[in-house]
Parts: sequence; structure tokens; C-alpha cells
Amino acid sequence: MDSQHESRTAPFYHVPPRRLVSVEHPAVIQNLDKAVDTLQGNVGIHTILNPPKADTPVNLVLRPEDVMARPIQSISCASNNVLLKVTVPKRTGRKRKRGSNEPFTHAASEDIEGPPPQRTSKDLLRSLQDNASKYQIDAVGGVDRTHVFRGLPDFMWSTTRSPFTNQFRECIIPYNLEKMKQYHVDMSKGATVDVDIIPPPSFTPSDIPFLYMYRQNPTVKQAVGQSGEILTVNTQQPTKIRSHLVSFDIPVVPSKPQEDLAPIETLDPALRATIETVKELFEQRPAWTRRAIRNHLKSDEQQTLLRHAVPYVGYIFRSGAWRDAIIKLGVDPRTSPEYRHYQTFMFRVAGPNEEQARDTTEGRHQTHRRQESENGTSSPGSGQADSHIFTGQLPLIRDGRIWMACDLKDPLLHSILYPPNAPPEFLCSECVPVSNGWFGNGTLGKVKAIMRAKLAALMEDRVAPDSEFERIVQFPDHASSEADLVHFTVDPATSSSKEIQYATEVRAAVKGDPRWRRQNMRETFGLEKRSGRGGPRKKGKLGKMAGIDEDVEPEAEQSEGEEEEMQRKEILEEQVAAAVAARDAAEQEDGDEGDNDDDDGDDVDESD
Repeated sequence: MDSQHESRTAPFYHVPPRRLVSVEHPAVIQNLDKAVDTLQGNVGIHTILNPPKADTPVNLVLRPEDVMARPIQSISCASNNVLLKVTVPKRTGRKRKRGSNEPFTHAASEDIEGPPPQRTSKDLLRSLQDNASKYQIDAVGGVDRTHVFRGLPDFMWSTTRSPFTNQFRECIIPYNLEKMKQYHVDMSKGATVDVDIIPPPSFTPSDIPFLYMYRQNPTVKQAVGQSGEILTVNTQQPTKIRSHLVSFDIPVVPSKPQEDLAPIETLDPALRATIETVKELFEQRPAWTRRAIRNHLKSDEQQTLLRHAVPYVGYIFRSGAWRDAIIKLGVDPRTSPEYRHYQTFMFRVAGPNEEQARDTTEGRHQTHRRQESENGTSSPGSGQADSHIFTGQLPLIRDGRIWMACDLKDPLLHSILYPPNAPPEFLCSECVPVSNGWFGNGTLGKVKAIMRAKLAALMEDRVAPDSEFERIVQFPDHASSEADLVHFTVDPATSSSKEIQYATEVRAAVKGDPRWRRQNMRETFGLEKRSGRGGPRKKGKLGKMAGIDEDVEPEAEQSEGEEEEMQRKEILEEQVAAAVAARDAAEQEDGDEGDNDDDDGDDVDESD
């Protein structure tokens, strides 16, 4: 019984009281001496065996020959392992076919110089299997500490061609006084050719790998193309709008849609109906603001499709006197004074929500339109089809920031733009598309200053009386030189502070005219360049208080077409966010189902 019991008992091994330290080297060790060099040689081995503290890290240098290479530090972990020595029978060199009883044959002797090749782990494992009862195990000692390397190595910069680094390595690092005296630094100035770039001691302070957690976009699907190739398709990618966005100085305006647009007959019926409606509006007049067209559309669907219908019927000026106006294809407003009625006036109307002051309808502005419907103001089909018309009276419809000259129905502003007995020189002899169009700079200066003040008053729920602007209306319609600015002033002794402020704003608008600046610039070109392309620009106190400001720089802010591009990006971001939320909801449902499968599990509500 005792013999049978002993045969079934695992053997006992005595572990010698030898203290061992394990180092998990990140490299494949083929040369033991080089591996020791990467651990800083005997000094490093002594530090590993006799550390000043139990958790003292080990420095590993991947390039031990370069004393300036930054080492990698280990993580010292306490462990309770045993190092075993396994001895297997030595290979005799005899061979025979596996599984046969044929006699062994000796392998051909080969003269091998040097030590025998190191056996691989696969060979050792096979040897253990072939000698299941003949190998021997001995316990070498206990391993109470293990050094592992989990950090990322620093970036490396080759300094073999750096004169400074080579001289520093030769003269300073050996700590030899005679060599240190030979060290020299070139202090000359003005070196521009072959300048030595000295690398920093370290390129990155972090050695922990970042967890990026890349995941596939749920809106991107795989599809098979016509020729059988695998394609990735974004199922929620917005349609690209191909509107004609032209600058004010384009030689010839577009006369037809872009060639890569889909034929009208292939479009959705709702989009075709929207295009026909916009064409009918262009029969009434050749230019509209986006808000004016939107007010003439019949449904929310047509308002949403307006951005897709505009490329088929019109084009948009990015800047200039007709900035952001949607103009009928083939019509050039710079050719005749009759098109002065469609010049645009743009103001920044800062309401409770800054994003309400836009002349667009898509993306983030849909929320504002819904709020207006709830508040009983302008909304599709609510009867507010004249919100694009400025009357100077309450209430102020805050759904836009662009008005055309023909849509300014305020009596005072209309009398300035269309005086009953206008002299022949009231309009410019030639168009100035960059700023004034067909009107004089004095005319536009008066209109902008007065309209800004009226908007500021309406923002405060009051109406500015026309008597405040009696002196301003008397200003001339043109200013061609610095001497003409004297006619745009008021007597401080008899004028109110508001009238003085209005006069200042009119002069600022006149001096902001690019053509006027070119004609009256008396300083050097460098000073003109430093003054900025926008020229002098001032904002009245009323404007500052109410958040009213005029866009006098055509390139200072994105055009309406560029706003559409911003909205498309926002729509895409919203769609991706919605898809991610749907995916998270699906994952949460899957998790709930997994919890329901376990009777003892609790319902867990996970939230980001």
C-alpha cells in the first residue's frame, strides 16, 4: 500500500536559499554579452542584484554604444516564482525512421567550428516528449523580483553627422580634464548654411502607449461595386451642393448650371417642383435674398430643398455690392443701374441666440424656426411672407441679416435710396462692384448708419424717430477726396451726441470704400499695407449696446454659400452623433439582454 501511495505522489524538490532576480528582456537574445551590455554591463547587473530600494527600476539601453541614447526604465514587480533546471538526454546523433524498429544509423559527421548552435524551444519541447521518463528537474532558486519593460522607447535621432554632438561626446562625456579643455563652442553669428540642429535630451515625456480605441463608423458600410470590388460607402453622407459661388470681379457671370449636376428630369418630384417655383420667382425679378425666396415657398419640404434647387437657377456673389444675393443665371447686375435695386445690406443682428441671425434654414437653424412657430412669429405658412422686408417698425423679425435695397420699405431709407427729384449725378457713372455698386459712397454711408441705429432701437423694442437723422440725411451722396469729408460733419455746439455719433459712422463708411482709399492714400505703400485691407471701421455706441454691426469687409466673414458648407459639416456631425447614440443604445440593449439571461444578475444602467 505504501509503495502504491508513493508512486502516485508528486516528487518533492528542495529549493535552495539562493536569491534570484528575473529580467524579461524585450529583445530576442542571441548574444548574452550584448544583452548584458544593454543592461549597462556589470554595473547594471550589480544594481539589479543589490538595488538601493526594492522597487528600483532597471535601465535598458537599446544602443549601448551611444552614451547619449535615452534608456528605457523597467517596472520592478514582486514575484514568488521558482527557477527550474531541466536536463534532457544529450543527442547521440543516431537516426532512424520514427515508429519503425529499424536499427539506428549514425548521421554524417560534419566538422562544425565554434560552439554548437543553440537549440530552439521547439527542439527542447520535442526532446521532453521523446524522453518522457528520462529528463531531470532541479530547483535552482526562488525568484522574488521580476523586471518587465512595458514602456515605449523614445524617438531616436542620429547624431553621427552632428559636429556639436560628436565634439561633446569626445570631450565632455569621458570626464577627462585635458579633453574638456579642448572643447570649443562656435559663438559666431549669422550662420545660415549647414546649421547644426542639436536634438533635445528626450523627444517625448510619455512612455505609456495611448489607447486609441479605434472603432468602425457605424454609418460606413461595405458594398460590392459593378466590377466586383469591395467599396466602402457612407450611408449618411450629405449631398454636395454645387452652387456657383463667384467673386465680385468675375469677368463673365455663369449662364448655366454646372455640368456635373444631375439632369432635372432625374430629380425627385418635390425638388423639381421647388425648382419650378424658384424659376417663377425669377420671372418677377432677377435677384432675391435666400430669406425672400424662403418666404415665398409653400412648405417646409420646399424650404429644405431650396439649397438643392438654387444651383439649377441662379448663382451667388461671394463678396461685393451684391454679396449673398441669389441672381438669375445669365444676369449680370454690374451692367446696368437698373440692378441697383438688388444691392444687399448685411448686418450682424445679435439676438438671444447668435445663431438666429442668419439667412439660412438648414441644420442648426431649424430649431429657431420651430421656436418662432411656437411664439407665433415667422414660420412656413404662417402668413409672415414679408419678413425679408425692413419697415423700421415693430416687431423686428430676427430670422435674417441681409436686406436688398428694394426691400427697404422704411420711408426715410427709401427716400435716401430713391429721392423723388434725384440729380443726374446721384448714381455713379460706372459700377463699383467691390463695395458701392451703382450708389454713391455717401448714399450708402447714410443708409447704413441710419439702418444700424434703427435696428438697435428695434432690438430694444422701440422705434427710432426720423427726427434723430434730419442732419444726417442732408449729407452729400458722394465724397471723392479728403476735403469732401468736411461736408459730413455736424456742429458739436448745436448737435446731440447721437447726431455726432451718426456723422462719425457715415464718415467711417465713406472712408472704408476701397476706391476712395486708393484715390486718397497719401502715405507710403507700406503704411497702407499696415493699415489693413478693411480700412477704418468704427461702430456706434448704440450698435455696441444692441449687438448691431455692419459687414463692411466682403472677405471678413464667410458668404452665405460658405455658411452652407459649414451647415453641411454640422449636419454630418449631427448624423454621426445620432448614429453613435443609436449604436450605444443597441449595445446597452444587448447588455440588458445578457443581464436578463442571468437570473441572479442586476439591471445595470450605463451612461457615458
